[in-house]
Amino acid sequence: MFELEKASLFFETMASKNPTLVQNIEIVHENKTLLGSSYHSPKNFILNLNNLLRSLLFFVETSLQNTPKWLHDCIRSFQQDNHQDFEKLKKLRNVSAHQALIFPKESIVTGLFRIRSERDYTPKIGLGDLNKPMDYSWDLAMKNTDEIFHDLLVFHSMVFMDLEHSALWECLGVTRRWLYDLKYKYENNIFRETIDVYELTSNFSSSLLDAVCHSYAEYKKIKFESSFHYPVKEYNHVNTLLELDIYPSLFCEWWDQKIEPLNFGVRSNSLFGNSIKHFDQVHAHCYDNLSSSEEKYLSLLEKYKDTPTDEWLDENNINEFYSFIYFNHWHVKNSFKGNLLTTPVEPHEIAHLQRLGKIFLAENQKDKLCTIKATAINFKEYCGELIKKIKKSNHRA
Repeated sequence: MFELEKASLFFETMASKNPTLVQNIEIVHENKTLLGSSYHSPKNFILNLNNLLRSLLFFVETSLQNTPKWLHDCIRSFQQDNHQDFEKLKKLRNVSAHQALIFPKESIVTGLFRIRSERDYTPKIGLGDLNKPMDYSWDLAMKNTDEIFHDLLVFHSMVFMDLEHSALWECLGVTRRWLYDLKYKYENNIFRETIDVYELTSNFSSSLLDAVCHSYAEYKKIKFESSFHYPVKEYNHVNTLLELDIYPSLFCEWWDQKIEPLNFGVRSNSLFGNSIKHFDQVHAHCYDNLSSSEEKYLSLLEKYKDTPTDEWLDENNINEFYSFIYFNHWHVKNSFKGNLLTTPVEPHEIAHLQRLGKIFLAENQKDKLCTIKATAINFKEYCGELIKKIKKSNHRA
């Protein structure tokens, strides 16, 4: 599902007149993010690289056809300013689309790194050459970095590092680079160049998305304060996998402080796993705290009909409110012990109540004061309608 439109007022405004544009921005950004998170998994990296090439060039080319003038001018200007990189990308896309998938070669540097920030590292001692694609032995080539991590670092561990890693913010690591030998035409000349495919596609795509958003902001006279692009050093949290990314618990013990992985791919996978675990916990918690009778269900409807909206998301009430919105069908099923024919609240009414509540939450997330109030009123009024219906049904019974 597309999420960018719901993320901010800026993209909601853009989507009101240009929904396909916002979807294309999200697709390019998502493919670029997946490329970074899969950097140390060769198979997934290659698949995501080819997906990004196609979606990126599709975005550029379609934005020059039957589009608003501000977008056409922005893309044309960006294309001209980055003409040589665009020609490289176009050649890569054409090969990927019409001949074969782009299969870059790898170069690997192993060594001792000093951690300068969450994103940037400095190699202190290392072996390898990042600028030359290499042919590695079958047991190392095209393997996930974590699978060959210790195989590559036996010498370094024995020579450069004490077992307890006593030097704070220093550890061993593996840096990988994906290179491709490209022959392309630029200004009537033929060039042959070894390119870093991640650096090229990532920088071009993120800078392009920033350019589009800033152009739209200028056109609409509004602000765009976010950014898709961020600069990184040669050794960074994407292309380098450190020891502390793989076994952070030991570093918590060695350095006597809380240590979290820094690598982008590790953090992305961890976030995905945590979200699944959290989703499971939310369901279990809500199931254990369902309204257990018709009276309690009615009291919740009356509460949200009469309570000021700023109290709905209060720290002490937010879990109950989310439960009542997202799992209202569970509340009804647990409160009214009969079946669908005897329950006074019908499925379409439950679905409508949930929809109104989710709309309110979405507007609240974007901090849209003008619509927060209107959507809250709609939710309150519908709670009132359901209260009347349930009480009327009881009176008949």
